[in-house]
Parts: sequence; structure tokens; C-alpha cells
Amino acid sequence: MSEIQWQEPLCGSGGNACIQIGHTGDGTPILRETSNPRDLLVTTRDGLRNFVDAAKRGDLDHLL
Repeated sequence: MSEIQWQEPLCGSGGNACIQIGHTGDGTPILRETSNPRDLLVTTRDGLRNFVDAAKRGDLDHLL
């Protein structure tokens, strides 16, 4: 896997539950939890877009 370019972590109000989103050189999206940075979730642009759209619609609210 090529080098990953990470964005600043997105943290909750307590600052201890942080998710980081990055991408490889070819644009493959990758997510990780900063407390466990070796475990990566690799997805596609469409997969990430569908997830974000679902979150915006409130489809994932029952998970919180």
C-alpha cells in the first residue's frame, strides 16, 4: 500500500474517541481510530460517500 496522507483527527467532545481519514496516492480512502492506528478500514470513494450520505440523513443515529 502506498504512503497514506492523513487528515487531522476528528474527535468527540471528550477528545478520546478520534477517527482519522486519509487516502493513498491513488485516492483510496482509509479510516482508522487514533487509539488503535494499526487497524485500518480500507474502502472505496463510493463506499465512503454512501456512508457519509447515510450519516447526514440520520440513517445511522440508532448506532449512537
